[in-house]
Amino acid sequence: DDRCVLPDECPCHHNGQLYYTNDTITKDCNTCVCKERHWHCTQTICAGVCVATGDPHYVTFDGRCYSFLGDCQYVLARENSGLFSVTAENAPCGSTGVTCTKSVTLSLGNTVIHLLRGKAVTVNGMPVILPKSYSGSGLTLERVGIFVALSSRLGITLLWDGGMRVYVRLAPHLRGQVGGLCGNFDGDTENDFTTRQGIVESTPDLFGNSWKVSPSCPDVDNQDLRDPCALNPHRMTWARKRCAVLTQELFSRCHTEVSFQQYYDWCVFDACG
Repeated sequence: DDRCVLPDECPCHHNGQLYYTNDTITKDCNTCVCKERHWHCTQTICAGVCVATGDPHYVTFDGRCYSFLGDCQYVLARENSGLFSVTAENAPCGSTGVTCTKSVTLSLGNTVIHLLRGKAVTVNGMPVILPKSYSGSGLTLERVGIFVALSSRLGITLLWDGGMRVYVRLAPHLRGQVGGLCGNFDGDTENDFTTRQGIVESTPDLFGNSWKVSPSCPDVDNQDLRDPCALNPHRMTWARKRCAVLTQELFSRCHTEVSFQQYYDWCVFDACG
């Protein structure tokens, strides 16, 4: 067919695929429609999700990725007026100085929910059997697969697998109303390293140290010197081979949706430890 195609009839592009007039895709919580070779998307403000995983690696609500090897209890997310806070305690694991999540605490007013690795969930110090609901505070605790899930009508949901993965989800109305290692959820990755004092720092160390719960914990200083691959160069080849599956055919369909390089780098980092 050698007929000309009007510019407005050309397809839209997304993740290496072609979409034609009136085709739709979903981007976060918004719907985008292809019209006249351009995407037209709804402008709904979406919920924010922060991830803390591995030997701690973080993805903030706004999508900034970094590592911070602190050995202390830190604020992951705290509502600016004190409505709630989520803290995580990191403790050394392995032999290279990296740290892993030991416990997670959600504080809502006078209610404190404590999740300790290998132990029962406690509410204000008392063990509870899941599922459990508290009508007064709008709090629900339940198991979802391998995760313990806490959710509140204030707009916060917390998931922990009891080991290496913590997810904090905030409702859209909390946008720009929080601080902590998960960032400030204002849609801008450039200011995610905002300290407790309101200063935007350039390194994860200075930023992370400001969110310690206890001032007596030692500051992280030049964590690059604790890079397990630098300390154990003999493990590098094995680590890269172990993590190479993320770059190969098995996950190829995901590559256009998720930037795998960051997760590959983190995998190698953890495997060296």
